[in-house]
Amino acid sequence: MANEDPSSITFDIPSQKAKACTNCRRRKIKCDAERPKCGHCTRSVGFQDCEYADDGGPTMTEKLQEQISLLEARIEELEKPRELRSTLVLQNPYTGERRTASLPALSRGGSSVHLPLAHAELSSRPASPFLPPTPAFEGIPLVELAPLIQTFLHHSSQFGFFLNVHNFQEAAMGRSGVRPTAVLLDVVNLWAIHLSSGDFTAYEASYLSKALRTSVDALSGAHNHITILHSIQAEVLLSLYFLRNTRFLEGKYHLSAAVSLVISSGLHRIRSADSGAAGGPLGPAFRRLPPPLDAMEEYERINAFWTVLTINNCWTTADGSPSNISYTVPDARIDTPWPADINDRGLLNYELPDSSIGTVTAFLSNLSDTSNGISVAALHAKAAILFEQASRLAAQYRPDLPPDQSNAFYISFNAIDTLIEAFKISLLAVHVQERGRKMWVMYALVQVATIQLYNPFVEIDNEAGPSRLRVLDAARAIVDDLAQLRLNEFGYVDPIMGLLALQTLLMATCQVFVAELGRSRRHRAPDCPVTSEERALTSAIETVLAAMNIFAPTCRLMESQLMTMQQLYHGL
Repeated sequence: MANEDPSSITFDIPSQKAKACTNCRRRKIKCDAERPKCGHCTRSVGFQDCEYADDGGPTMTEKLQEQISLLEARIEELEKPRELRSTLVLQNPYTGERRTASLPALSRGGSSVHLPLAHAELSSRPASPFLPPTPAFEGIPLVELAPLIQTFLHHSSQFGFFLNVHNFQEAAMGRSGVRPTAVLLDVVNLWAIHLSSGDFTAYEASYLSKALRTSVDALSGAHNHITILHSIQAEVLLSLYFLRNTRFLEGKYHLSAAVSLVISSGLHRIRSADSGAAGGPLGPAFRRLPPPLDAMEEYERINAFWTVLTINNCWTTADGSPSNISYTVPDARIDTPWPADINDRGLLNYELPDSSIGTVTAFLSNLSDTSNGISVAALHAKAAILFEQASRLAAQYRPDLPPDQSNAFYISFNAIDTLIEAFKISLLAVHVQERGRKMWVMYALVQVATIQLYNPFVEIDNEAGPSRLRVLDAARAIVDDLAQLRLNEFGYVDPIMGLLALQTLLMATCQVFVAELGRSRRHRAPDCPVTSEERALTSAIETVLAAMNIFAPTCRLMESQLMTMQQLYHGL
């Protein structure tokens, strides 16, 4: 041993495997350390990302949480005047390098992403230096990829595609307009592969990697008038791609980027009647985008903002996180007119208002709406706002609220309850003959808003209490609508529909029925036969589970939550 070359000596150091996952450590509960997912995370609805910090370093979830925090900090900075802001550098969540404790907090990790600033500031920025040159990419031949893209575009409205599909196709083929940006084309290709089947899915990881690389550099260097709009579209598609694949933190990262882009570009102040709103809440520090080239581009900008707001409201409310968009304070007021249905053949015959102000605050105040607020896109946005407002108000309730806070709560409670019921009636009046997927999402959203609003009072109600009956009626209405749909004809389930049907709609609805079924069984003597009420509750639960089962094979989000709901149901 004395003569052995020291360089050839190796030491067998046992790997340090974490005995508890990060979720159990945070919750301070005993973990069974099962892999790939421990027992607590398997049974939990809220803790689907089960990870172990085996080497003592941060997990991927912890890295992504840091990225989201930095994006939220950037959004907060964007609301300050230029003189109060400093450049904020964000980590790239897709780098494989380890962060080093000796590096500054905002620059750890080797590669960084500059969150998009105002368009006026972007044109002077150099090309991003932090990624090596993209290697030659050999993907699916265009002749084979084209049909997959057509399939995606046919269903694209289900996945947050707010651009006019016909114009996008014409521009992509070079027949008219400005060619779509590289990042948007890459993300559309990714979705086309993702929705395909067979051998094409083997290419998905490569197309995802390429899309993420181009998304990092999308706004570096010179760009034309559509770059920001297409970057917003790409971020929306990436966020929903990750949501559909149960990669929630990466999805929220890209959603936060989309929010930052629409706010910093002033898309919440389109046609604002406020002469001082040229820079939105950012004042003179930011300028608006250049005027749109035509009416269609203005509609696309309007729809870009409302698409991002709708996704933000649904997602952040469903998982209980703070919203990235505030519209109840003057500095964050939304003036942009309600969206139109972007692929409607008669779209250009609609007339936008000459000016608009307080679009959301007027709606929440139940003021008359003289703008184009009855399109499917507008109704979807309104339903998402009601869902968010009802859920967040209910979360503020405490039985021991001081008298002044209690009075304020019930005033707000009655106002939002009245608005929700009026909106349900308006849905029936406007689209009484339309009973497809989009309308089901809207009906479900406002019914879940009622469930969320009254849920805090169900436990203190007696068996025939008004809150309990309101919750049951809303849950039954959701299942009745669900039973009438031809789900097999949907083809795909969009991620936001999936999120609501799983973490919100389904969870809220099933929990109502499961609670009632448990209560009924507890009150029934062991030797008594099953009641008709129990049979109805069981049927309602199984209707929702059957709907989930249709989409589970093609949607990982649906599949994972279906197992959770089955465990909840069979555990009674």
